[in-house]
Amino acid sequence: MKFNSHFLKRSSTVLRLLVILGVTASLTGCEPSGDQIEAIVQPNVDDFAVQFSDTSTVTLSTLAADSVMTGGPSRLLVGRNIDPYFGKYQATAFFQPTTSNAIAVPELAVYDSLTLSLKYDNYAHGDTTIAMNIAVHQLLEDMTKKGAYYNSNSTPYAATPLGKVRVVPTPRSSGTLKIRLSDKLGKQIFEMGKDNQLPSNTEWIDLVKGLALIPGASDNGAIIGFTLTDDNTSIQLHYHLTGDDGITKDSSIIKSITGYNQILGDRKGTQLAKLPTTSRVSLPSSQSGNMSFIQAGLAVAMRVDLPTIDELKLNPYAVVNKAFLRVSPLKASVTNFYPAPSRLYAYLVNKNNEFYLGADGRPEPLSRDRDNLAAATLLRVDLINNTTYYEFDLSSFLTSILATSGENTTGLLIRTSPFNTDPQSGPEYNTEFSKSAARLVIGDQRNSDPGVKLQLYYTTVKVR
Repeated sequence: MKFNSHFLKRSSTVLRLLVILGVTASLTGCEPSGDQIEAIVQPNVDDFAVQFSDTSTVTLSTLAADSVMTGGPSRLLVGRNIDPYFGKYQATAFFQPTTSNAIAVPELAVYDSLTLSLKYDNYAHGDTTIAMNIAVHQLLEDMTKKGAYYNSNSTPYAATPLGKVRVVPTPRSSGTLKIRLSDKLGKQIFEMGKDNQLPSNTEWIDLVKGLALIPGASDNGAIIGFTLTDDNTSIQLHYHLTGDDGITKDSSIIKSITGYNQILGDRKGTQLAKLPTTSRVSLPSSQSGNMSFIQAGLAVAMRVDLPTIDELKLNPYAVVNKAFLRVSPLKASVTNFYPAPSRLYAYLVNKNNEFYLGADGRPEPLSRDRDNLAAATLLRVDLINNTTYYEFDLSSFLTSILATSGENTTGLLIRTSPFNTDPQSGPEYNTEFSKSAARLVIGDQRNSDPGVKLQLYYTTVKVR
């Protein structure tokens, strides 16, 4: 590491030491009363040195969890995107409309249509100016028979779609996407409603076990989010009545409250093609084009290690004053359709990429201050160097490393959202890391666009 000395007065730690020395000197200069006070040898102020380093080695690697829990999301994801850094990303939504009441249709009603209404939730990833294809298929199994769903899961569905649409999405319009469904199914629901054959959700699920939203097999546009638990995300049976005062339109609405997202990736032809299939082994950035990667939905995260920090242990009187880790996105990877996440989150892991667990049994964040959300950092702008960066405060973390003996094997795992802290739910339940396609590319220190730097301020004392 390369060190640059700073003036002594710039260190609050050293100033506190000088205050202590001054008090000690004043005490030794007073007349003793009672027991004799022995003179204390005062350290030479020149033995203190405040150092700064921004050239410490920071190593990066990438790892992927075996799977991520995607069941019970507030957002349904659908779409297919081919990312120049991550490869193919495909999201399919499975959900089950349910009813709390009987589906009853007036005897004199006339059938109009059956539609699926999907409420945009303002989320999109990828090029939203390109038309996308969505096919709606009927599920062949009851989703509630399985307790938990993960990104690789699937539920069998009928080969023939109930309806399909080709549309240029408007995810930030706060509107809805309407898809007309099969009149054959619509008329069946309509007639059963007339005959009181759908008195509860049990009979409804026997008829319509659920739906799947399948993206086009050759699409390369955006991943779009739809709100699952919203009145506007529903199956709508439309009909009308003719009376003396004209035609009255009405409908029966079956809302959706249960679902999950299947998220699949294909990394062939990318720097991540060699990414291990187990999270216990990470891929060094030296083997992935001097880059490291983070990708939500597929549980891809970046590991950060600080190997040269152990050098500070050679001086038992070294004290960390402040330490900051700056992480900058690879400039070429950030575009309007692939923006950098607004925040990053860091958690502590051992040499096998296993999370250290806190008292609550949840992964231990870099900061133990739960209000600080695992040392969340906002994306900041360096106007002087025209760069954006995230900043983590590592002061306490490095202090704890210096206080332990032996080689440090604790690393930082960085992701795009915090874990869920609700003790009644799983750590990944309904987190952005499990229901989005947010991603980030970071160049290592050998990259032409390096994206990591450790800024370290510390004090050492020369022992005579």
